[in-house]
Amino acid sequence: MEKIKLISRLKNREMSAHEFIDYCKNIIINIKNKFNDLHMVSTWDDSTDSKFYFQNDLMDFNGQNIDKILIYNKEEDVFSNQDGQDKDLHENSKSWVGFNTLVYISREKSEVSDISVNITQGAAEKNKTALINMEFSDEFLNDITKESLIKIIKSIELSGDLIYAVIISNEFRRKVKTAGQNLWVGFLTYFENRNEARALPDTIRIHDSENGIIIDLDDNMETSDQNISKAVKIREILGPEMLNYIP
Repeated sequence: MEKIKLISRLKNREMSAHEFIDYCKNIIINIKNKFNDLHMVSTWDDSTDSKFYFQNDLMDFNGQNIDKILIYNKEEDVFSNQDGQDKDLHENSKSWVGFNTLVYISREKSEVSDISVNITQGAAEKNKTALINMEFSDEFLNDITKESLIKIIKSIELSGDLIYAVIISNEFRRKVKTAGQNLWVGFLTYFENRNEARALPDTIRIHDSENGIIIDLDDNMETSDQNISKAVKIREILGPEMLNYIP
């Protein structure tokens, strides 16, 4: 299988640091629940220059490990607190630009993680981008199926904020993207808006999910001429308005 990734866009919701951590924890649990063999969850600990592994039940994925979960610059980043003079990060702090984390999920302890999950969410300012992006190890991609990737999309959908998600490779995106569009049609493409599916021909496979639809190009997730042609056709039907993300 080609080196593929998941790219998504979420509705932004203002959160405190504590709420963001709980939000991320729920997403990770939803992913783990889809795969019985994904046991290990970790982040990178700069203080030890190594991975920090959480308990399997994620009981310690909380504010006590805020410095291990959140990615921020202690010297430069400022946060909003009840005390207006306090710009440091606390559990109840808010961020104008949103919080960010990078979490690793694996079947076992290893330097190479099966799934890397990057989450940005919770900005206090309006019109800030919220997202979940994922990358997969070569070994995980060798074992994974299209149905497994659909499960991952549906696990993110459980957050209640998923607007768009795509399973795509860099090469496929390069061949399908067009000027003025910052969302793409990939091997699998999720849209919250079900109405757009009505314009697609019956030859295009569509899966219903809890809140939206998943457009399915082909059983073989490859950068073939046939898949490129299908993606371009869908892109033209959906039009630039549907494929131009505005937070």
